[in-house]
Amino acid sequence: MSPVSNNNQGASENSQVPAPHQQNVVGVPAAGSPLLGFDAARLVQHYHAGEYTQMAAQFLAVLTHFRDVTYYHLEDESQAAINRFVKQFLYYMTQEEFILPEQYAAKFIDLNAVIGNVVAMSDFRTTDPFVQVLLRQQRNYTKLLSLYSGRNRVKIDRRLLFATSPQLATQWYFCFLEMYRTGPSDPETLAHLREHITFEDDRLIGINSFTHHAYFGATYIDNEKDYLVKQRVNRLFQATPLCQKQVVNAPKPKKIGVLSSMWFPRQSVYRSQHPFVRELAKEHELVLVHLGRPREDLDTEVFSEVRYYNASEKADDLSAVDPNDFAMAYFPDIGMSIESIILANMRIAPIQISNYGHPVSTFGAKIDYWIGGQDTEVVDRASEHYSERLVLIPGCAQAPVPLEYQLEYPTLDDNAIIINCTWSGQKINSDHLNRLKVISEKVKTPVKFHFFPGGAVLGNGYVPLKRAVENILGSEQTVVMPNFEFQRYMQSLEKAHFAIDAHPFGGYNTAVDLLTLRLPVVTLAGNRFYNLSTAYLLNKVGLEELVTRNEADFLDVCCRMIDEPEFRGRMQRRMKIADLESTVLSLKEVPAFARAVDYLLENHDSLKKENNRIPIKIA
Repeated sequence: MSPVSNNNQGASENSQVPAPHQQNVVGVPAAGSPLLGFDAARLVQHYHAGEYTQMAAQFLAVLTHFRDVTYYHLEDESQAAINRFVKQFLYYMTQEEFILPEQYAAKFIDLNAVIGNVVAMSDFRTTDPFVQVLLRQQRNYTKLLSLYSGRNRVKIDRRLLFATSPQLATQWYFCFLEMYRTGPSDPETLAHLREHITFEDDRLIGINSFTHHAYFGATYIDNEKDYLVKQRVNRLFQATPLCQKQVVNAPKPKKIGVLSSMWFPRQSVYRSQHPFVRELAKEHELVLVHLGRPREDLDTEVFSEVRYYNASEKADDLSAVDPNDFAMAYFPDIGMSIESIILANMRIAPIQISNYGHPVSTFGAKIDYWIGGQDTEVVDRASEHYSERLVLIPGCAQAPVPLEYQLEYPTLDDNAIIINCTWSGQKINSDHLNRLKVISEKVKTPVKFHFFPGGAVLGNGYVPLKRAVENILGSEQTVVMPNFEFQRYMQSLEKAHFAIDAHPFGGYNTAVDLLTLRLPVVTLAGNRFYNLSTAYLLNKVGLEELVTRNEADFLDVCCRMIDEPEFRGRMQRRMKIADLESTVLSLKEVPAFARAVDYLLENHDSLKKENNRIPIKIA
């Protein structure tokens, strides 16, 4: 099997660190950048000479620049340069004589979301007119797949795209979904993405470098239909020769493989799972199988060995797991890398488990058990929410690693209430933004919403995201922060009166951060871990009045926090005196995770014979 590129792993919950090779541009790009160096005159010469390979290379150089360098503010010079490039790019993409050379076609399709973002940054805003022009032409196929993204309002019959080339259409189908990172903030883009994930075609074949965008992103696009997407993706993986390979396993008692792409400090998965792994290491031999490109910042302290599986190098090199002697394979973050989906759809060990590292069921991968929290699960809906058998331990089944930050206690002006929305880009959806709009229209006190989209904006999703937020809330009462480094991120978080949790996909780690900063949080609770965890934490610190169960109560409590200084002050005082060590940061229930693992190791054979998925409760 050919290598599977993995340039863009799933965005972490509160990642504020640029990905490798990423740069941030505040205003004007560097003098030597491909954008400023784009030579339109040379492009014309290549066109008239029929040198389409050179034209494609010129376009690709600039588009790759936009993939790797993110702009957070557009000065006049930058805006003019973007407009010049987009004008030339779209003009020539709609010239019938210009055909994308075969060796470049896949690269342009891979950049589908980047192209959508760049055009959205320009004054053209969308490729709609150009897609319509292409639809009237012959030999338009790969150009259509490059230009047709979630940001389009024009609709194309996807069945026709699959009829032409199932392989390229499959590649496009998954690339389209990379727009999950920032697209949900715009209502029309969100509707288009929701339409896209429900599309099914038997000609959808194989897997590619962007398949994990569908797997990971589906929940943020439509959390009620994500299971359909994940079931379909699992079937695609399980049908490949790679996932059908029989792994040689000779289990050694109490030896566990931990398969993760996210095992490094400050990453959200690591921050909520590290104490569990540290506890396991006391009585078990642990092997870390790092998924994806090697990193220098992995925390390998508790592992007897570190192995590597990088599908972008060689997908069928399974030497990290084949053969192995794991009695159990533990996957903390399935869906956040292509490698995690590959291996979760194989039988690596006799027992395979997951938990809340990424708190969404695999819905059909080869995972036997899901370790969840007794206080953050609706037990009678377990079979609906999980394809795995749920194993419930006391508490919320998370174990926080507090961030090292010294509070600065900034002085705030109460004339305008600053509200933190620490929602990573994919969690900023138009439905919840419209709730904020209702709040802002109801209250008498001026408000300012501070958004922290983090690393999800990389690849130039920032400017379109900012515009989408401002289209709903207005520019006067919103600030969309860039992808800050850690210290500045925490300082910015501290400069607020309170916070509002994301919905429907809330944030456990961001709630821990906010409460550690002594900031109250208002949440709209649901019926899954990812919209119950903040409520759990608020109840622990005595802020149950900020937990709401329906939209009307949510709007009411948010308005009270803005317009009623006494109510807001009471919540703030409670937060200031809360004992964080025994509540938010408590590790009291960590040993229960190890007990659950031991129970499964000892009883898996008998549990299999039960042939049901009734949740298992661990004391």
